[in-house]
Amino acid sequence: MKITIIFPGRSIETARPAGAVMPLAPCLLAALTPKEHDVSLVDMFLGDRVDYESDADVVAITVRTPLATVAYEIADNFLQRGKKVVLGGPHIFAFPQEAKRHATAVAIGEGEDLWPRILEDIQRNDLRQFYLCGPLAAQNLPGTVHHVKQRPTLEKLPIMRRDLLPRGRYMMDSIFTTRGCPNHCRFCPVTDIFGAKIRHRPIDDVVAEVSSLGPRYYNVDDSVFGHPQIVDRPEENQYYVDLYRELAGLRPKRLWSGAGGLSAVNYKDGRRILELAAESGLCSIAAGLESISPQGQKQSGAWRKLHYTSPDCFDIQKMKENIHTIQSLGIEVRGFFVIGWDEDTRETYRRTLDFCDEGGITPFIFTLTPMPGSQIYREYLDQGRILLDRSWDYYGTGRIVYRHPNMSAEEMFDLNGEVMRNGYSMGRILKRAIQAFRYRPSLDVIEDSFFTQLGVRKAYRQLYEQIPRPSRA
Repeated sequence: MKITIIFPGRSIETARPAGAVMPLAPCLLAALTPKEHDVSLVDMFLGDRVDYESDADVVAITVRTPLATVAYEIADNFLQRGKKVVLGGPHIFAFPQEAKRHATAVAIGEGEDLWPRILEDIQRNDLRQFYLCGPLAAQNLPGTVHHVKQRPTLEKLPIMRRDLLPRGRYMMDSIFTTRGCPNHCRFCPVTDIFGAKIRHRPIDDVVAEVSSLGPRYYNVDDSVFGHPQIVDRPEENQYYVDLYRELAGLRPKRLWSGAGGLSAVNYKDGRRILELAAESGLCSIAAGLESISPQGQKQSGAWRKLHYTSPDCFDIQKMKENIHTIQSLGIEVRGFFVIGWDEDTRETYRRTLDFCDEGGITPFIFTLTPMPGSQIYREYLDQGRILLDRSWDYYGTGRIVYRHPNMSAEEMFDLNGEVMRNGYSMGRILKRAIQAFRYRPSLDVIEDSFFTQLGVRKAYRQLYEQIPRPSRA
């Protein structure tokens, strides 16, 4: 069969100018495709066009919530042409029945065990309507179901099919080493999708894959430091110690980035993991700090991610000290903050930027978007606070999709635009890039910091020029 795998994109993409990362999901899905099939990839994020006249037999589309509308339009077009269309991705997890209206079959959960079975069923003319992987409820799905009740082990995975995309247009490759997240943040569906237990890829497999990559890559794990506070599972911490010791020995050494939590500093094993990660080439982390207030930590549930015993124990001074410790190891901290919790005010936006300035943090400040599948989305939906007249296009573009008790949609939109424009003034960009160089004297590091920030500056200026200011909700 001829198979086309599509990674949707749109004109407003804040991540694109900041540096293109090769998408992981379509490359992995292509690698899971049996070799007798002819597979091609379409990365709309980087400008690839969909060929509706293609002779593909099967079209698979990854559906993320902000791209759901685009994905459904593509799917409907191919369905009208008689193609088999399979939809998967994080949005499908929350809305499988919605997705089924635009697909021949829907895949819910991880694809390692589902995708080969889907292709087999197509060839046997026995395609089910829903395919599930993981301990998920299947009884409410209106149609035929194939259910793999255990999540995949991540062992013996094939090498990603990066050869199917023009690698020269990407600034970084992408990998993953683990799946699963124990944090249960209220605004994030990742724990529900991948489970609370962390699963690891074999270290030899990861090292072999990194050896095949270019000079820079991005690790898409939930936390590249793991969760070193889990003292009853020492093998969890040992995995990262062994992995980064192996990666540190590779030549040439690659620079890499990923998401990581500050609290690793507070644990003996965590500090060792941090040091080895830096030695292996880690030069920046996306740190989900989420809020600078105890109230915001409580409402978001992020205090668990910071490994406090309760939100009442939140200590902003300790957060500052941990940030400085990580920076001193030559790891730039890119702080991600969510503003818009019920006790947040207009001043929260400005105080968050001040916090970033004080700590030399690269700011990523977002107004809350309650993502489908998350606890906060379900709660706000029950409370009638989700603006149901907003299409999925509104999600992930800075537009407001819910009602705040104290701020209007216009105010939140304007304030977010203001702090991001100010946060990426040229003076601030240069100051942070020089700081990154001071902690790790490397031309590659200062170039990475400067041009990434320059890309974010461009992206947000385009964003607030292109999307309309909201009317009063």
